[in-house]
Amino acid sequence: MEALQRPDGPKGLPFFGPVREVRREGLGFVRRVVREYGDLSYTRFAGLDAYLVSHPDLVEEVMVKKRKIYGRSELNGRLKPLLGNGLLTAEGDGWLAQRRLMAPAFHHKRIAGYAETMVGSTVEGIADWEPGQVRAVDVDYNALTLDIAIRTLFGVDAGDAGKRVGEAFLQLGAFFEKTLSSVVPLPLWLPTPAVRGFLQARDELDEVVARIIADRRAKGADGDDLLSMLLNLRDEDGQGMDDKQLRDEVLTLLLAGHETTSLALTYTTWLLARHPEADRKLAQELQTVLGDRDPTMADLRALPYLDRVVKESMRLYPPASIIGRQARVDDTLGGYPIPAGSLIVLPAFAVHRDPRFWDAPDAFWPERWTPALEETLPRFAYFPFGGGPRICVGQAFAAMEARLVLATVLRRFRLAPVDDAPLRLVATVTTRPRDPVHAEVRLR
Repeated sequence: MEALQRPDGPKGLPFFGPVREVRREGLGFVRRVVREYGDLSYTRFAGLDAYLVSHPDLVEEVMVKKRKIYGRSELNGRLKPLLGNGLLTAEGDGWLAQRRLMAPAFHHKRIAGYAETMVGSTVEGIADWEPGQVRAVDVDYNALTLDIAIRTLFGVDAGDAGKRVGEAFLQLGAFFEKTLSSVVPLPLWLPTPAVRGFLQARDELDEVVARIIADRRAKGADGDDLLSMLLNLRDEDGQGMDDKQLRDEVLTLLLAGHETTSLALTYTTWLLARHPEADRKLAQELQTVLGDRDPTMADLRALPYLDRVVKESMRLYPPASIIGRQARVDDTLGGYPIPAGSLIVLPAFAVHRDPRFWDAPDAFWPERWTPALEETLPRFAYFPFGGGPRICVGQAFAAMEARLVLATVLRRFRLAPVDDAPLRLVATVTTRPRDPVHAEVRLR
């Protein structure tokens, strides 16, 4: 049989591929591969054909034009033991039905109603911040966004539920960092400490979520929170979600809805702390628009520099820095045959820093975000929320939350760096800091 023509790429070990390089270099590995091998490269990873796709036109082809050919990746399926068949892990017609059912819950008019909750939670969350303190802002933001997620999703104060959910997510994060970065997933029947911790944390989450759902069903789903909305949703046949589907969707929204925003806040704070001129310009805008009051949804239109800061932060450090797809059938991409089952890797982290599309690509420069740039930028040179039909359903929710939280915090405080240590990143489902991100609290 004639050998399949493939693009060049890193070789690595037989079967395992360049796993050692990936672990050693992290996200630097994908940038190096793009520089050395171009817009489409090939390697073997865990026995799979893997193609790194890094040109905006090819990214668009995978995400939009050939979206029926390229579905969720096999690696994404490793989340199913926790998230079941939620929106993040579902496929095919089942995913499409879920997406259509849930879209109204994230309509801009509905999410606008959560602005007050987001600001109120932030004010409470930073009430004990004092000048001179050194805060682990990644920890603070994680707790804050989880509180916001619980209040907007369930319509209740986080309280004890928030503490239990937060501790469970910490355990789950450690487990998924191992299983998603390993060549072979850890089987759940193996009685290791990691597996036992995962099962215990999953049971804890199931208990909390099941109790809240049962209470809401008993009292009637007539609130403004997302859970009430989900309980009242009906498909074309008049069918609503059963408790299992509701549980899967709620956990998906809790996990995805708080972690990505927490990371965006962390990276934005880290960048502003190291770029005092940008921080000064943002503080001046906040002072001019807000004075001594907290922001509202209506204020966001009058805060264009805040918008540019968040966009630039998510360009340099997209929380979902690598997006995976998998070919369902044989296809051709960039002139090369792509066999069914091949893993397609879309490295937003590398595309967002490609010098062909970005001047000074590694610089934090919010001023670059002009209308002229956005008109001329290739459509998929920037895709922090994914793209196509699978674009993050909570994109508008997350964008509003990040801006309101930052405006609430930064009109009060300047968060200054405590050292010049670089960010060390861990990329699994999301890209997280390996070490705590510290900042010193100073009054404006």
